[in-house]
Amino acid sequence: MERRLLSLPIYLVSNLNTSEEACRFYAKRFKIETLFSDKKSRGFNLQKSHISDPKRLARLMIAVCLAYHWMIYLGIVATEGDWCRTIHRADRCDLSLFQLGLRLLKHFLKRGIRIPYRFWDLPTIVDG
Repeated sequence: MERRLLSLPIYLVSNLNTSEEACRFYAKRFKIETLFSDKKSRGFNLQKSHISDPKRLARLMIAVCLAYHWMIYLGIVATEGDWCRTIHRADRCDLSLFQLGLRLLKHFLKRGIRIPYRFWDLPTIVDG
């Protein structure tokens, strides 16, 4: 028995002027949802903090955002440094950069390997 996937249309209702504009904004939704799920159930489990004080929650969110940025960086290190075979699977990779970075961090901590870090590239100063 042959299974075929049907392509069903998605109907967007929007207050935007053009359908192209609505589609462009809808496409951003997937990146935003990935960010929130990595901060919550698929990553840092932010919802388990039960913090209700807005100031404390804001400070926690700053720390989580910095850590998220670092995990993305480690995910790039994993893909560029051929670590994916060690921390995931050799035939294909179906993890996000965040998940790869988290796994690479755990791998480095478990084996006592120096953990790379970089948040931005500093400009090179050339004397004149």
